[in-house]
Order: sequence, then C-alpha cells, then structure tokens
Amino acid sequence: MRRAMTLLVLMLAASACSNLGLGELHCSLLQGNDVSSANVLSVQAVPTAKYTPCLNELRLGWDSVSRFAEEGRAGINISRSISPFLTATVTESCDVSDAVAVESGYPDIQRFEDIEFQPTDIEISIVPLGERPLLSSRILVDRLAGVEIDDRPVTYTVDHDIDQSVNSRVNLALSQSAFVWIIDEVDAEEGTVELRSNIPAATGRGLLVADALDLIEDVVPAVFYRGNWYFTFEGGCITYEFDAKGTLAETVAADAEDALGFYPAFELREFARKNGFNIE
Repeated sequence: MRRAMTLLVLMLAASACSNLGLGELHCSLLQGNDVSSANVLSVQAVPTAKYTPCLNELRLGWDSVSRFAEEGRAGINISRSISPFLTATVTESCDVSDAVAVESGYPDIQRFEDIEFQPTDIEISIVPLGERPLLSSRILVDRLAGVEIDDRPVTYTVDHDIDQSVNSRVNLALSQSAFVWIIDEVDAEEGTVELRSNIPAATGRGLLVADALDLIEDVVPAVFYRGNWYFTFEGGCITYEFDAKGTLAETVAADAEDALGFYPAFELREFARKNGFNIE
C-alpha cells in the first residue's frame, strides 16, 4: 500500500483526465486499503480543501462520466451523448457574490445557489371579467383539466381580486406567469379568450381556446436548468455547474443532490499521515 501511494504522489504532474467507473471517485472509498487513484489525485490537486467531489451512484441519462485533476482544481464531468450538462469542481475558493444562501444540511459547509430554471409545467393565469367572472373561469379550468402543451402539463391559476382594475390585474398576472387569458361573459359563451403575454407572437383577442393553446405551443420556452451551486468550507469550494435541457432539466437537481457528494479529503490526509506517507 505504501509503495502504491508513493507512486500516486508522483503521478500528479500538470494534469490528469480519464473516464471513470463508479468506483474511481466513489464517496465511500476511504476504508483500509480501498483508496482509489482518482480520489488521491483530486485531494492532491487542491491540498487545502477539506472536501473534494465524489460520486455515490450513476443516474439515468448519464451517458459519460469522467474525472479531471490538475493543479488547483479537480472534479467530475457528466455528459449525455457528447454534451456536458453537469460538472462538479473543487477549487480553493469561489465567488458567491451573485448567489443566494440556502440550507446546506451540513454543519461545516455553506451553500449558495445562482440558478435559472424553466420548469416543465406551463402556467396560464386567468383574469376573469364581468358579472359572473369566477364561475366562467372555473368552468373553463374544469373543461381543460388534463390538457397538455407539447407533452407538458398545464396548470391554471385564477385571479380572484376582481375589485382591482383590469390593467393592474393583468400586469400582476404577467409578472407571475408567462401567459394570461382574459375571459368575460361573451368569451364564456363563445369558448374564446383574450391571450396576453410578453411575447408578441402569443397575443390575440377572441381566440378559440384551442387556437390560444396552439399559439402558446409555438413560443413556449424550452425546459432548462442552468447556473451554479456553490459549497464553501474550510480551505476550498465545490461548484456544481448546470446546463441541462429537456428531460434532463426535470431531474438534474434531484439527481445531483442524491448522486454527488463530498469526499472527506481531510480524512484521507490523516489516513496517509498515520500510515507514514504524504499525499500533499
């Protein structure tokens, strides 16, 4: 074991990169002699860091997983086909000035997020007008239960604040949803709506509901999850960089929570010292 570890110390020159199986950067590999070269290289790359990125399991859609290690940074790249969508990198520090602090779940780790997310669900806000506005909107929502746009579920919220002006209600709805339907008694009788959005191509008066749905389908934003999570701790920072689209975007956050983890680099260093060798 000592000879193997000594050789590993010499291996970290300028950089290292390889495909890896689940075992090479697994979060549990710190028992007895069960220490992988990939974990050693990651720990050596950022010798101040208390933790380095590790992998608990592979998830559906993770076609390629590779590790990298070079002086000052190390981590894991995850791709579908040839397109990377998630990278976990350890460095000595990171800039979290534009990120929001969130609960990390670890007493010695702080977490920050800077994320943009377009969810799978398409939300339509309904602004009802007239003498019986809420009844008209409820009938419309009931009739459209289960309708999807481009295989994506549609949710409806109804504005109940009928005492405010129409413009203020519509503006508020547009600030909360990408699409707004205005419906009055005539619309209720004829099965039409007025469609408003911040996208000029998705607007119109007296539209049949089916036509309004078609207009939304033509312009609805694609699903994505992109941005960074930051985990800061003694001597380092691990950054998760996301750029996931489509079905990957729906699950990537939960998959990252479950499948990625924090390898105890400080324990590996202590293990090395107790056994008479240095990996720093």
